[in-house]
Amino acid sequence: MTKVRRISDALKIRATHQRDEIAHDDTRRTITFAQWDLEADEIGGGLAASGLQPGDRVFLPISNAFAVEMAIAVFAIFRAGGIVCPINPRLSPAEVSDYKNLCEPRWCITDVPDLVKNLKFDGCWSVDQMPRDISALPDQNSLDAHADAEILGTSGTTGKIKGVVVSHPDLISRGVTGTNMDSTRSTLHALPLTGSAGNLGIVMLPVRGGATAITQRKFDPKGFLELVKEKQPDLVYLVPSMLRLILDHTDAECYDFAGVKYLMTGTAPLPHDSVVRAMANWPHLKIRNNYGMSEGGVVVGTTSAAQALKPGCVGKMPEYMQLRADDGKVITETGVIGEIFGIQKHPRRYWNDPEATAASFVGGWTKTGDLGFVDGDGDLIISGRSKELIIRGGYNITPLEIETVLYQHPAVQQAAVVGVDHPVLGEDVSAAVSLRPGCSADPEEISAFCKEHLADNKVPRILLIMEALPLNPTGKIVKKDLKPLLQLAADSNRTARST
Repeated sequence: MTKVRRISDALKIRATHQRDEIAHDDTRRTITFAQWDLEADEIGGGLAASGLQPGDRVFLPISNAFAVEMAIAVFAIFRAGGIVCPINPRLSPAEVSDYKNLCEPRWCITDVPDLVKNLKFDGCWSVDQMPRDISALPDQNSLDAHADAEILGTSGTTGKIKGVVVSHPDLISRGVTGTNMDSTRSTLHALPLTGSAGNLGIVMLPVRGGATAITQRKFDPKGFLELVKEKQPDLVYLVPSMLRLILDHTDAECYDFAGVKYLMTGTAPLPHDSVVRAMANWPHLKIRNNYGMSEGGVVVGTTSAAQALKPGCVGKMPEYMQLRADDGKVITETGVIGEIFGIQKHPRRYWNDPEATAASFVGGWTKTGDLGFVDGDGDLIISGRSKELIIRGGYNITPLEIETVLYQHPAVQQAAVVGVDHPVLGEDVSAAVSLRPGCSADPEEISAFCKEHLADNKVPRILLIMEALPLNPTGKIVKKDLKPLLQLAADSNRTARST
């Protein structure tokens, strides 16, 4: 039996045990485990024959339209000894160029050649013309079992994109053998396969648990509902913004979710009312809200309806996570907010950024930048980002608490709360929202709603209604793009009052 030294070895075993079963389905093409394994060998050999050396980086700006080819390319690079560098092709050319300059890949495989036409590589292939030469495939036992496997771009919601390095021991640390089976048999999603959840979760899913990964080529609510009906998955994975758009679809409750057992969500805070509405539409579903990050060390999720119904709850606080105060001391009391730290057996790092690595990875622990507290049930409640904490007149205010109330307003579809500079208070509370289709509301009405549910100092003094809030490719609201607009509105409002 093949020994699993690297995660690509586990695919070889899976191809023996589940040879003709579907591993990936992107609705354009399906691929069995045996086909995936063979094509990974052929293209891995082709890359090696083209000159790829172990440790070389390979750039992968590949969209979900070619999810099958993405899965093939990732494992082909592993088989060649290279390092995978996925990047979302929805990013701007400047962001893609910056990430290329950071990773310094020699090679590229893409379905968007125009995006990389001005970037230099030793070799660049389209997804339908990847090189093949199985005779040149390296001896897999000769490849370093402890080598770096991937460099994942962080979401970049607050600044410059960084590359998180994931090693082969990290990828197989969850007991990957190629024979273990998860309780679910198929997962439908629309996550970008270039991010942590999509790449480490969905691309690896068939190898990890033997389940079929079904990828919607481009997310749209009605199309996703139709795929649920057609494919009958037993698990659906939706980021909170996608779930909200599906719940707002006029016929959502009419679609049959009878075959679906689990609704999993993560990557961003989950609005409480989305859980309530999903449970009302599909009461049999088990909703699982996950919390994790590309930097690793933190993976936890809810396991019950009671937990999912708690705003901000992500499950029981595990032993491998801690809350720490500003002075670094571990917080053990319930109800006390601190920064979340996590530890894992194989710590990650930032590629070519020792300064950021030293700041975020401390003594094996990952500093998340997220704030939370443990309640009386031992559940971890996420309360926001430390950098987003608003200090108004000396009082700490977490945006998530205010956003939770905004999402409860019947007309609000998206909401984001941001601290803006104030000459007296230091900071003040501002918010931007978008409205559900067919709904109407004005800022005064929404502010009045907030006053009914929040202390006066937490009610947004500035509230903008926008057509849509800016989202990054993983569905997170990009608050750094909102702050200049909200700051301008706050300054203008203050000037108008003074005159």
